[in-house]
Amino acid sequence: MSIEVQLRRGTAAENAAFTGQEGELVYTTDTKDLFVHDGSTAGGTPVGSLASIADDSVTFAKIEEIPANTILGNNTGSSSDILELSVAQTQALLNVADGATANDSDANLKNRANHTGTQTASTISDFNTAASAAAPVQTSDLADFETTTQLNTRDTNNRSRANHTGTQTASTISDFDTEVANNSAVALNTAKVGLTNGSVDSDKLSTTLDFGSIA
Repeated sequence: MSIEVQLRRGTAAENAAFTGQEGELVYTTDTKDLFVHDGSTAGGTPVGSLASIADDSVTFAKIEEIPANTILGNNTGSSSDILELSVAQTQALLNVADGATANDSDANLKNRANHTGTQTASTISDFNTAASAAAPVQTSDLADFETTTQLNTRDTNNRSRANHTGTQTASTISDFDTEVANNSAVALNTAKVGLTNGSVDSDKLSTTLDFGSIA
């Protein structure tokens, strides 16, 4: 018959308050952990715990393998064990769009020669000054424009009736009837039309008769 060997045992709380002999093992019945004591440290040291592993002594080869295209991380929004994140989960965590590329250099982005789209004139600080000095407005072009004096002379000549061409109707003359009535020739003609036999002396009238014309 085989010999059964039992280790000292108790709950995790009982082990934490216990200081065993050097090399003595204690098994916690509630957490199922194994601790080794050294004769001076209460609770001992968990067997296989990270505390017993020297820093930087675990290589990548000793770590559990993970699926392809997977990143270890935590996207739960709170503390948790390390999780295997997919590409989509990683992009969401980093707030990077699928297929995104790195931006160009700041120097190229700031260079106006590389800018696209349009901007309003109000965003250009010296627009009015630059527009006044723009190439299309040159002294040679100004020769085609008349000066103020020339424009005034042209207006005066255009208003002068002596320079007008064509005809106009009497109805467009505001005082036509008055001026006609005051015309001396028209007045004489009007007086002659109004003559009667009684208004002319008979000795001042002479009549030549052609008797040969009488049958």
